[in-house]
Amino acid sequence: MITEVLPDSHGQLWVTVGSRTLHVQLHPLRGGQRLLPLHLPRVFSKVSVHEGGLGLLWPGGATVSLQTLSSHRDTPWLTHLGVVPPRERYRPLLPILRHGTPGAALRDQPERHHVQRMFALREGELDSVLRAYPVPEGLMLHRLHDLGVFLGHHLYPDLPVALLRRPWLYAAHRCPREQHLHTMLSCLTFGRLDLVEDPLWALVRAEVAG
Repeated sequence: MITEVLPDSHGQLWVTVGSRTLHVQLHPLRGGQRLLPLHLPRVFSKVSVHEGGLGLLWPGGATVSLQTLSSHRDTPWLTHLGVVPPRERYRPLLPILRHGTPGAALRDQPERHHVQRMFALREGELDSVLRAYPVPEGLMLHRLHDLGVFLGHHLYPDLPVALLRRPWLYAAHRCPREQHLHTMLSCLTFGRLDLVEDPLWALVRAEVAG
């Protein structure tokens, strides 16, 4: 049975079933009328466990069964991205840090003060970031810490003070009219983790190709 579901960027879900977590991606525009509302992030993020753990449910009645999620067979509207232990859920950068980043200092469980120091966050700023994501605090601290470790190893040998407050050109390019999203900190605070992580994934692909 499904015990937990966590929504992520780009239609991705982390679905915990017993001793494993399924990482899947929904493509609502390919799923017909019933899945179409899930293209809206505010609807997609409202996913919940349904029918005693036998499926997922969204407002409006869209559902995905556990059988479909567990089949490992892709459909036009569902892609299976992988399976991880539950303790590694919601950490997409972890495989890169573990296998492709020698010397990465990973913590068993980062504390709030670790993340605050890493990014030079002011009082209350970390709380604002954590509130933007409907996941347990410990998981989000892990994800932010992974992000900081990645930046330190792949872009900045020493994370610059106030890095999160500097202009973030990728976000400015993607969302030129949304000036409230033009720094890393604002992207994180407004729930747009994708605007921070997407260019990092592009960097990873370039490193692999090179």
